[in-house]
Amino acid sequence: MPALVWNSQRLNLSEQDIPVITLATDVKVKIHMTGICGTDLAVITGKEPGVPGVIRGHEAVGTVIETGSKVTSLKAGDRVVVDPNHSCGKCRFCLQGKLHLCTGTDGQGMPIAGLNKNGTFAPWFVSEEKFLHKLPEQMSWEAALATEPLACVLHNFREARAKKGDAVLILGSGPMGLLCQFVAKRIGCTTVSIEINEGRLAKAQQISDYACPPEELTAERVFRILGDKKFDIVIDAVGTQMEMAEQWVERGGTIIPFGINGRYKYTISPTYYTQNAVRLLGAGEYLNTFEDALQFAKDVPEVASLITRKYSLDQFETAIQELLGKSGNPAVSAEPPF
Repeated sequence: MPALVWNSQRLNLSEQDIPVITLATDVKVKIHMTGICGTDLAVITGKEPGVPGVIRGHEAVGTVIETGSKVTSLKAGDRVVVDPNHSCGKCRFCLQGKLHLCTGTDGQGMPIAGLNKNGTFAPWFVSEEKFLHKLPEQMSWEAALATEPLACVLHNFREARAKKGDAVLILGSGPMGLLCQFVAKRIGCTTVSIEINEGRLAKAQQISDYACPPEELTAERVFRILGDKKFDIVIDAVGTQMEMAEQWVERGGTIIPFGINGRYKYTISPTYYTQNAVRLLGAGEYLNTFEDALQFAKDVPEVASLITRKYSLDQFETAIQELLGKSGNPAVSAEPPF
């Protein structure tokens, strides 16, 4: 089968063996669509390392075509969304219920489809039943595709203890930043966002209470929005905006470094955090929010609007360049050629 494989320097479209069911609890899925995640782009651009020889892709939806003998919750024809985080259930973190901190049975890290084990940039994918979730009948493929990134967003908002009435600033309005805006608005937060790209800014202006380019986020504008205070929660959805986050966080507030950029370094002053009671929150992988994310996508089908382009696997270079070229499109997805 054709699949997109990372080879240490770039993605290659190559022929791979079709995965087969090996466990009684396995399910074989015909992939309908896989989102191109910011993590994939970080690997492609050298901001994050990628495991060579692995089929990338982890934000996926598809249809069950075969099940193992002990599968009870799914059957052929069911539409599903893939949970790519395959926590081992055996390491010390899993045994404590901290599945998001799983280190795997070999201690080398949680097995994650599309990161360190074969993923979904391919026509077929095999997963254990417990990592697949049946879609509601009326849910669109595009809305369902938002489930995995929404699980990440919901986990961070929960860990930040976000509540109605909080003032939330989202730095960056790419796909994850826009999902943060959807969630903040749903909670009932005063939601402000910034973005340099005109296309993404236009989308943010449809979701946030206030959205503007970074240079227009001035003290005067914030005062008009919030009065004599700053933001309770600041989310760096870019991965390089800690200085701005510190500038706008309220005393006693929370900064969430959410964007992925392994090359970015920033020096903090611990005294500043201590004296201002500011929390710097690293939430890790999502924990017990996947079902909540699926429900959110059902309740807020507008998240489907983040999918703006669809490409076949053999058009992957065009899709990636469109995203890296800052075209203004929030997100694109890859569809296997059948």
